[in-house]
Amino acid sequence: MMDRKNIVCEVCSLESAEKVSESFRASYDQIPVVLPSVEMYSCSQCGEKFFTPEQAKHVAKAVRVVVRQQLGLLPPERIIEIRRARGLSQERLEALLGLGSKVVTRWETGRVLQTKQADDLLRLIEKVPVVIDVLREIREESGRSRASNRSAVV
Repeated sequence: MMDRKNIVCEVCSLESAEKVSESFRASYDQIPVVLPSVEMYSCSQCGEKFFTPEQAKHVAKAVRVVVRQQLGLLPPERIIEIRRARGLSQERLEALLGLGSKVVTRWETGRVLQTKQADDLLRLIEKVPVVIDVLREIREESGRSRASNRSAVV
């Protein structure tokens, strides 16, 4: 599929790059991915292929979707459903799972894939809601343990 409008090539600076759609190989966290049809620009003069910023965002998202499927991870929509069904804010879920700030936001927007371990915990929270109470107890015990260790060192 060709677009009649040529744009300036980022390498040779000639107005000879045209939109094409081709297979594209990429990887995410060392996991190889092949996207069968990706829109990009190809220069007829120097042969360089490149993405516009919008195309690059689209490709990066498509790669994450494929990797998520390959690994059998929950999609962002399900993470949101699980969290909301259990009455948890993003911040509270991060605290329960011992995660850093905005990690759940990144999972829910699809910018970052959750680990298999985090995915398993999310599924457990969905199927066995009492796990939330157990995680709270673990966090509280862990906090008390760290506090007593600090006071023992001082």
